[in-house]
Amino acid sequence: VLHAGDNGTIDGQGSVWWNWFKRKTLDYTRPHLVELMNSTGVVISNLTFLNSPFWTIHPVYCSHVIVQNVTILAPLDSPNTDGINPDSSNGVCIEDCYISTGDDLIAIKSGWDEYGISFARPSTNIIIRRLIGHNRNGSGIAIGSEMSGGVSEVYAENLYFFDSSTAITIKTARGRGGYVRNIYILNVTLVGVDTAIRFDSTFSPHPDDFYDPNALPVIERITIKDVIGNNIEVAGLLKGIEGDTFHHVCLLNIALTVTSGSPWNCSYIQGYSAMVSPETCEPLKESIYPNHSSDCYHLSNHLRSSGNQNKGSWLHSW
Repeated sequence: VLHAGDNGTIDGQGSVWWNWFKRKTLDYTRPHLVELMNSTGVVISNLTFLNSPFWTIHPVYCSHVIVQNVTILAPLDSPNTDGINPDSSNGVCIEDCYISTGDDLIAIKSGWDEYGISFARPSTNIIIRRLIGHNRNGSGIAIGSEMSGGVSEVYAENLYFFDSSTAITIKTARGRGGYVRNIYILNVTLVGVDTAIRFDSTFSPHPDDFYDPNALPVIERITIKDVIGNNIEVAGLLKGIEGDTFHHVCLLNIALTVTSGSPWNCSYIQGYSAMVSPETCEPLKESIYPNHSSDCYHLSNHLRSSGNQNKGSWLHSW
């Protein structure tokens, strides 16, 4: 599948859908602007996408996907206009994109509650790099909240988020099940962001009443390093689940100018830190070095090198 333009524009004309949604007159969900299902070898490049009714680019159950040199725009108050949402997909590279929308710029997903658990199709081997953007009601990069099939092996680097609600978010809750593990995010610049890092364990709209409240997510081996930020309100809101602590959260070389008197708020979190300003919360104060470096996620050489290959060979390398 190839969607390659010469800087052409696709306009979803979503305003009528946003109005219907806000008035609560819809009996069904809004359409995505681009949705690819069960596809392999997908390239979307050199295009501008405007005003999606709902999520903008949604590859679901796909493999070997490249999205590059894409601009995605929607009004900052438009509901649920996520930029790019890899969903239960393997081998996704997103690079050199500018996104300004009303919700998450990129949201990695893998199924919702008992349906995602039973289908068990994870999102894995995902590279995000050289991303610029902003929003007022979402995150720069989000994982979840539909993550019940699992999310792992995510590598994101060279990110710039400005005038935004949140930079990096993991969204989950009781009943989600699944896992988020082996996440590596580095080289992040933030300007005018409300919350730099957020783990939200109360994000709990459920598809129906049949979900299992005892299905607890496993969140582990999350490494965030080399982050600088100015005019940040809160450094981190990191909240795990009682009886389900999020493990091996590692923060390294983070320098934020924070306006709040309480820069960190943490609960049910375990991990390590080094060279973080302002100083992290108590559950993360134990130093990474010299004893805990192996507890922090380090990107596999295969995943890191894959993003640097010729794009044609990269599509077939997984």
